[in-house]
Amino acid sequence: MAFLAGALADQEVVWEACEFNDDGPPIPGADVSNVECATIEVPRDWTDPDPELTWDVRISHARNIEPTDPNYSTTIMAHPGGPYSSGLSFSTAVQLYTPELRPTTNYVSFDQRGLGQSSRAECEYEYDPAGGPSAAARAIGEACSNHPDVATMTTEQAAYDMDFIRHLLGLKTVTYVGYSYGTWLGTWYGSLFFDNIERMILDSSTDSTRESIQHNYDAAHDARDRQFRLHMMNWIARNDATVGLGTDPEEIWERYFAATKSPATSLAAQYAWNVVNGPAAFSGPVLYPAAGSLVASIINQAEAADEAADPVELATRIVNGTELPDALRVIADERLAQLSAPPPTEPGETIRATHDYVIEFTACTDGQWTQGLEFWDEFHEKTAETAPLSAQFGLLITPTCAFWPTDSKMPPLDDSFPESIVLQSELDSMTPYEQGWAAGTGLPNTSLIVVDNESIHGVFPYGTEEVDQPVVDFLLGEDRPAHTIVAPGKPLPLEHTTYESWTPLDENGEHSGAPQFTDPTIPAETATLKDTAVGSR
Repeated sequence: MAFLAGALADQEVVWEACEFNDDGPPIPGADVSNVECATIEVPRDWTDPDPELTWDVRISHARNIEPTDPNYSTTIMAHPGGPYSSGLSFSTAVQLYTPELRPTTNYVSFDQRGLGQSSRAECEYEYDPAGGPSAAARAIGEACSNHPDVATMTTEQAAYDMDFIRHLLGLKTVTYVGYSYGTWLGTWYGSLFFDNIERMILDSSTDSTRESIQHNYDAAHDARDRQFRLHMMNWIARNDATVGLGTDPEEIWERYFAATKSPATSLAAQYAWNVVNGPAAFSGPVLYPAAGSLVASIINQAEAADEAADPVELATRIVNGTELPDALRVIADERLAQLSAPPPTEPGETIRATHDYVIEFTACTDGQWTQGLEFWDEFHEKTAETAPLSAQFGLLITPTCAFWPTDSKMPPLDDSFPESIVLQSELDSMTPYEQGWAAGTGLPNTSLIVVDNESIHGVFPYGTEEVDQPVVDFLLGEDRPAHTIVAPGKPLPLEHTTYESWTPLDENGEHSGAPQFTDPTIPAETATLKDTAVGSR
């Protein structure tokens, strides 16, 4: 790899104090006392390097021990996922997560090209809104897919950047820890540079055994609704004393969609979810109390609304009736004010803008998506039936990637792939369970740890020995687990028992039967496949 960089391979890394951006500050409790940052130059296009065309990549290094010290173990290169915000401070997060490793381990993270303090790319586009709901996506896809700078904002290019960081740090090998999209990037990295990677942790994983990431985005709609229907409804039903919607999860679910079936009430519900950052509850159940209060307020206000209700006014009443933490209340009030603002353009006006959405750049260039409108119209019509909440959120829209042809695809995987562990929670809405299970059982040299009756996105550190200890042991140099580990989930907020939300996972981490409503009062440790079908109708 270094020979592709030419003279850049000999550049001096100049360390200095870090200035973390607002979109990626260190997490609370993280130690930044041993952290320095540097900017390195990388070829803009690793497939056709030109010494005159480079990008800057900003890196951070949490240094605990010199690599020449006999006690040195490894350097962990970490990626938080996305890619939609700065990852520069993530080295401090993983350092915080792994105190057992810290005396012998250094930590590195970086702003992926296109993000944070690294070089960015953007493309200009224009469209006429009269062209229909997919007009913007088509314009962005057609403009950006042909832009030479945007063409370098890919996962493959980021993987080369990562190995170049390893080279400039003078390290023979690194250990990789990646979350969410970072598992996709990690698999790409592991397939290209397996000799330079000791081992990998892939947490909340995409199914990186496939050539395109489209399948993960497609499956996330049903996964979001599955968590809403099986996990959140059960929690709401068990906590009737707090939420006040009854004790039957199926009746609450049916009542919710009956209340929001009109265009006005459905749009008001969408606004309300978004202004209170409600979708975040699908990544971390700590927000279930706020989400439960929101669901109750949506039902109560929508049932009382008339057919001519103004969606913004109704959303305001919904939000005002929701119990929120103070921090979310401030955000909600700001977003409600924005909803009430006049539209930025007049009807019939051509819209001109720039696009720099790196998560879209990588998604669209990392494997061919199904092109054109016909497939997507049919897909969204069918998905709306199984994922009504995702439809209500306004997420069933034609993606930009439908107009972004590419010949890129995930590199082939073979037995040279690094030793790895995949972690996955059963009811993850962002990287659906099937995706993580496929990666954990399908990637070479990989073991799987799954957490039953858990919906969190980003598992490690989970706080239980069954989940965390095998990961720590593996990172300390021990063998990965010899078989799939199925670990119990922790109780949800306001509860002291873990309940069965789907069907029990067998010893291989597999389910039996289709997801269905279940009796919300069955403790997980006593659940059987027969018991959990009690609530189905």
